Amino acid sequence: MIISPEIDFWNDAIQPPTERRHGPAPEHLLAALRTSHAGLAAASVPGFEADLAQALGSLPPAVLARLHPNWLGAWAVDGLEREALTDLVVTPDGDFLGIVTLLDAGKLADASANGWATTRASAVFPSSPSLVEVRVEEDAADTRANALRLLLLREAGKALAAGRRFIPDWWAEGVAGEYSFLPLSWQVDDAGHVVPADDALRHAGPDAAAAYRALDSTAWLTPASAQSPLDDFAEAFALYAHIVLSGRPYSVRVFDGATPYDYVPRWDAPRLAGKLALLKRFVPDVAHEPDPQVAAAALPFAPLVGTAPLMRRAFNKIDMAPVAQALLARAEADQLDANAYLDFAITLQLTGDRDVALDVQAEAVRIRPHYTLPARQGEMLRLLVIMGLGDLMANTPIEFLLEDADVTLEMLYVTADAPWPEVVPEHDVMMVCMGENDTNQPLLARLSEWIAGWPRPVLNGPERIAVLSRDGVCNALAGIDGVEMPQTVRLPRAQLAALAAAPDTLREILPDGVFPLIVRPLGSHAGHDLDKIDTPADLAAYLERVPAEAFYLSRFVDYRGANGLFGKYRVVLVEGVPYLAHFASSEHWMVHYLNAGMGESAAKRALEAEAMEHFDATFAARHRAALAEIDRRIGLPYVGMDCAETPDGKLLVFEVDNAMIVHAMDDEAMYPYKKPAMRKIFIAFRRMLENARTRR
Repeated sequence: MIISPEIDFWNDAIQPPTERRHGPAPEHLLAALRTSHAGLAAASVPGFEADLAQALGSLPPAVLARLHPNWLGAWAVDGLEREALTDLVVTPDGDFLGIVTLLDAGKLADASANGWATTRASAVFPSSPSLVEVRVEEDAADTRANALRLLLLREAGKALAAGRRFIPDWWAEGVAGEYSFLPLSWQVDDAGHVVPADDALRHAGPDAAAAYRALDSTAWLTPASAQSPLDDFAEAFALYAHIVLSGRPYSVRVFDGATPYDYVPRWDAPRLAGKLALLKRFVPDVAHEPDPQVAAAALPFAPLVGTAPLMRRAFNKIDMAPVAQALLARAEADQLDANAYLDFAITLQLTGDRDVALDVQAEAVRIRPHYTLPARQGEMLRLLVIMGLGDLMANTPIEFLLEDADVTLEMLYVTADAPWPEVVPEHDVMMVCMGENDTNQPLLARLSEWIAGWPRPVLNGPERIAVLSRDGVCNALAGIDGVEMPQTVRLPRAQLAALAAAPDTLREILPDGVFPLIVRPLGSHAGHDLDKIDTPADLAAYLERVPAEAFYLSRFVDYRGANGLFGKYRVVLVEGVPYLAHFASSEHWMVHYLNAGMGESAAKRALEAEAMEHFDATFAARHRAALAEIDRRIGLPYVGMDCAETPDGKLLVFEVDNAMIVHAMDDEAMYPYKKPAMRKIFIAFRRMLENARTRR
């Protein structure tokens, strides 16, 4: 155990990608180690640092991803008196900082891959008359860098065994509880000591040829594996990564008299099935996965996949099951892999398991409330996004708006039962993306207090989002010239049932009310349990089939056009400027883009193409004054609105929401006009962020 007071150094050391965590050991690390290694000095072997960088960079991506959370890097020294040392780094108070690997450059100065592997295998049999020759690389690749690669894989196995209950931790005394890897080759005797479960190698004695011949009846990969459980796991991990993940050779020739014995560990052999299954779960073989998204999802502690790529996969009807299975395996393998939990929650929602998805999402946020999606292009702006728990319609779909932009998203989830974090991610602009709902109302109020006087620009203030309930928007937009938005009231179930029994009380409840009525449960979206009620009897029947406890009620407006179709616009206002996100036409009054038959009707797509091409000169011009007043009253720099036009030319507003889905996922061959229209929105959104930054 290495005791180091240099907390800032180690916090900085763990930030870069895993493959860039290397270098000459700093003096403070050498000083900390000299209590047990008096002759330790800085490494001075020419070219060693370049070979170390090459070795690290060539490790399988799954290994690098698995090391990422707490491996502090590989640091070169001289005078370690052993080739490598992997150990814990703790503060003087005993707080865990991570796990570090030290490499003795002097001892490895003349190493080659095959020579190092041969020397290491032979060291197990110092008195053996046999000669062991190990081949781990072809001649052209028999370099010092590849020797370091295999050594790093073995040390990675030691680092990754720590604290995971594969085997007893090397710094702990005794054996406590159950382990997953240990029983595959070891057992605990009556005295509490860990001993080999198989006597085959002990019976082989010190002779290498006999030992290698005996391996085929055991679950060990090499004789070195049988030295201790830690050696066993490290050897298995290294050879799994070397042979299975990397497809590199490994063979042993033991010269025993005139007849050599050749040994090649076969991972498909039944004797290794238990270790192979465990290692495949722990570090999946993603290099041979033909689906890049599945490969990305399978990497332990991999970067967040995110909503946009996963939703695009579902939108294009590509099987979600392999991604879901990969993410589930990751989450089960390590309960601290928060990215796996959050991506799995998104996948579950996309496959219809909403309730389970929300539970998994809550667990992800409990593990870690902050997530990062790096800019696709070179980062030019960092946006802190404040989000709340909920389904895919609970927050502004920020990923779609910035999917190919030069903006890094720092997504911070806030919850009602957690305080505002003491430290928030660095950012240029903050944007509140949490949507309005009854659950979020108290949280929005708290958020207003938390960010009052925030030192960075804030977009979409929570106090303005709180107005966006259906009845809140109705009240906010009341009296705007040229706007039709029927009065909306919320009613408890009992009052709605009373109305069904006594319809003459309608005007007392809804001053502009008249049948037909529109009714929906509070919090419902996408037409879920939304219905048009033509008669009081219909209202009673509706209540029999919909078990909700509270509802929104408003009068129905017939907005059918001269062509006999109902047309619904999704408009977004970006800094007050209207843009058209989509225009759907349907024979039914309840219009949703996905069920309006747009893909089946060239005529409907032609109507949308025309609406998009001439939007500024037609719809936006006709309703310029009304849209400007809506923008002023709502007071959000970015907001969406579902609306239509009445036969007499008024702007009919259905809903105003900061969390409406706006995307560019549609097939360009079928919808060639949509991408240019969406680009206008994305450019305007990016410009809004820049304008906010320059105003600070």
